[in-house]
Order: sequence, then structure tokens, then C-alpha cells
Amino acid sequence: MTIITFTVAIGAMVLGPKTGALLGFIWGAYSLWHAWTSVPSIGALIFRNPITAIAPRMLVGFIIGYLYWRFVKERPIAQQSAWLVGLGALSAFINTALVLSLTWIGFKVMNTSFTGIPDSGLANWLIISIAGFNGIFEMIVGAILVPLIGIPVLTAFNRRTQQ
Repeated sequence: MTIITFTVAIGAMVLGPKTGALLGFIWGAYSLWHAWTSVPSIGALIFRNPITAIAPRMLVGFIIGYLYWRFVKERPIAQQSAWLVGLGALSAFINTALVLSLTWIGFKVMNTSFTGIPDSGLANWLIISIAGFNGIFEMIVGAILVPLIGIPVLTAFNRRTQQ
């Protein structure tokens, strides 16, 4: 579980989709670096693939920023709360779905083995358990945290830009 997804989502809402993609790239690049320099683990194995580490995170920033700027930004702040609930959950869904999809492609389509055991079934178990628990939990947390943090940040940012 990571809450950096929501930091990127809120940053994308405040600064726009291009900067959101840049924030996602920085997060993804850090994940890649961390995966190669930390103690080997299942998480490190997943994020050693640069596409898996970077692409989902960039897309979180870009998609959430685009959706906010296109459909939500001009609405009154009171109406934005419900949208931010959805965008918070969507940011977690985008990240989890893309990371797991790219991981599945790596294990199944590209026939990568896990810890030297070909077709051990561990990849299926890993993907299902992460999607089942972690993905749903992150979506719930995103639906709570993004509006809780995002509304005050967006309000303060809008006040500063109007002065």
C-alpha cells in the first residue's frame, strides 16, 4: 500500500496533467531505483521492470490531472468533493490495474519465471491477492484522503492565484 498515488493525484489536480505526469515519472523513477537498491523482495522484483515502475505512475498523474482540469476545475468547490472522491479511487485503480497488468504480461506473456521456478503459479496468486486486498483497500483510502487533503489544497491554491 502506498499513499504516494494520492500525492501525485492531488499534484496533478493543482498543477495540471503534464506536471502530474512529471510527478508520476519522478515517483516511478524512484520506485525503479529503490527496487534495484533495496533488499530483494516480491515488490522489488515487480518494480525492477522500468515500464512497470514508471508508466502506471505517469498515467495516474496525466489522467487524473486531465479529468480534473477538463470536468471539475470550473465547478464550485462544494461540488468538487464528490468528484474528488471518485478521482481518488480512480487514481488507486489506475495504478493498481496497470502495475498488475504489466506484471502479468511480464510473468505470463513474456514467460518470466519467479525465483527460478518456471510456471510456479506464484504470479497468479500474487496478482489476485494484490488486486483483491490491496487494490480495493487503496481505492477506499483514496476516496477518503484525496477529498480530505485535496479540497483545502485546491482552495488555498485557488486563493493564491486569484490575488
